[in-house]
Amino acid sequence: MDRHEMISLLQQAHNEIMSLRHEIAELAPKAHAYDTIAAVTRMKPAPEQGYTVDLAWRLAKAVEELDAEREAERVPAEDGA
Repeated sequence: MDRHEMISLLQQAHNEIMSLRHEIAELAPKAHAYDTIAAVTRMKPAPEQGYTVDLAWRLAKAVEELDAEREAERVPAEDGA
């Protein structure tokens, strides 16, 4: 390779590097926007699957009802004694 070919090759490499840097600079804001949207999407709660009956709430209500029934049974027994 002679000196002229080497200079031409170096100039082409330089131009390619500068072109790619320019392209990267143009794409950087889009990449940042994409990353931001991806982060926000991950923070978004998953779609609701509907409500289910709360088992703890049902148990508490059952206990309240049984206590009320026991109390109701106790009151007449105390009145009759």
